[in-house]
Amino acid sequence: MTRTVSTEIAARFRDLADTLARNAAVLSSAGLPEVVTSVRATVYGDVAAQLRTLAEDEMAQAAGNPLVVPAAESEIASGVARRFEQLAGLLAANARLLVRRTTEAGLLARAGVYRDVAAQVRILAEEHAHQATIRPERETRPPLSNLTPLSPVVVRAATRAPKVRPAFLEQLVAAIAKRRAQGWSVARLTRWLRESLRDPQTDHVHPCAQRSFVAYVTGLLTTPAATVRAA
Repeated sequence: MTRTVSTEIAARFRDLADTLARNAAVLSSAGLPEVVTSVRATVYGDVAAQLRTLAEDEMAQAAGNPLVVPAAESEIASGVARRFEQLAGLLAANARLLVRRTTEAGLLARAGVYRDVAAQVRILAEEHAHQATIRPERETRPPLSNLTPLSPVVVRAATRAPKVRPAFLEQLVAAIAKRRAQGWSVARLTRWLRESLRDPQTDHVHPCAQRSFVAYVTGLLTTPAATVRAA
């Protein structure tokens, strides 16, 4: 599978879930008083289960998009950092909800463990954020002579979707061209893209899944300059 921000987040969430599950198992078998280990082991197990669900969601997002472009290391590190920071905020919010209008000792203890885990997750977020700042210095780009020039169709399509990366558009146009050659209509292509493309930043329809964009690209494919690579 192509290495993307979503697949890397899923892998990191699974790693953290495994660590928490191991810690919970160690606590449960350590022979310490249950009052010391029970709450912490329970929270570790609960958070591990949440992480596995989140990891499945991330993988479903990656699998649901047939037009995935490999992400740069710095982009992956930034995405993982943001997701860990969001997770830390969620755990801290859970802690606040547990202690709201209560002085029950068990809930206070549970909230304390959530805060501890949130603090550890924030450390992970900071580590990945730091990696994002140093990765560009290590990454090297291939010589310009080795770069495959964009097809004329992709260049023109980019004028309709200026915020979409050219590498993504190259694969997108090739995928549209392949299905158009199989007899797909503009309406069918639009439905397919609306179901396949997911924008993780907003709830809006992806710009490349707009019917007007699909119609524009299919129109370009009928011109003599339509030289695209079949996906």
